Amino acid sequence: MLKVLLVDDEFPARGELQCLLEEIGGFKIVGECEDGDEALEWIKAENIDVVFLDIQMSGKDGLTTAWEIIQIQNHPKIVFTTGYDEYAVKAFELNAIDYVMKPYSKKRLEHTTKKIMSDKNIVEKKEEEKGNEEVFNLLDKGMESQIDRISVWASDRLVVIGISEIYFARAESKGRTMLFTERGQFCLNKTLKMIEEKINSLHFLRTHKRYYVNLEKISEIIPWFNNTYVLLLEGCTEKNIPVSRHYIKEFNRLLGI
Repeated sequence: MLKVLLVDDEFPARGELQCLLEEIGGFKIVGECEDGDEALEWIKAENIDVVFLDIQMSGKDGLTTAWEIIQIQNHPKIVFTTGYDEYAVKAFELNAIDYVMKPYSKKRLEHTTKKIMSDKNIVEKKEEEKGNEEVFNLLDKGMESQIDRISVWASDRLVVIGISEIYFARAESKGRTMLFTERGQFCLNKTLKMIEEKINSLHFLRTHKRYYVNLEKISEIIPWFNNTYVLLLEGCTEKNIPVSRHYIKEFNRLLGI
């Protein structure tokens, strides 16, 4: 699957694009960014294949961001997304693989997908990565069984946190995970998948590519667009935890919806 980064300063637009790409298939959304600077950090830290990049954003705009992206060695392919057609010439001058107008349509994105999948450089890159991915999968199988607490570093000491104290875990850049708990936030040098398999609890569920949530902490379930939800967690200051369409069926089953 192709690793995709979504860059748009509007949360609903990112969510809609993610839902459509997941329906089409062949993509793994590894991150979402609200501005160009954050996107550049992701691209320098992660092995991204394709960036869906909004042109008009607060702060650094998409065209400026794209110019900086193509200066990076082995940079990802760029698909511009915008509500305006006036930037098309500039976009293709920056070697964009496609230029997609908003509002999105599944048919139009399927056309974009065909262009991406037929790109020779992307095909060769994914073939080279296949061997490494198989090694990583073998390592993942060696994770520990279910536990009731987890230890995390805080400054110069280890803090032991009960699994029931965790609100959720969120994947960050550079293979790190942010743990949100009743005792504060902790940054772990582990991937979200590693945290998920370490906790391995029936009370937790992956609700999104970047979120692993303690179901017992849910206080409100708010219907969102395209039959998705956002969650509020009791006692947690972080709002609008997403439940994407890819995970909605299992979420509904476990919550009796």
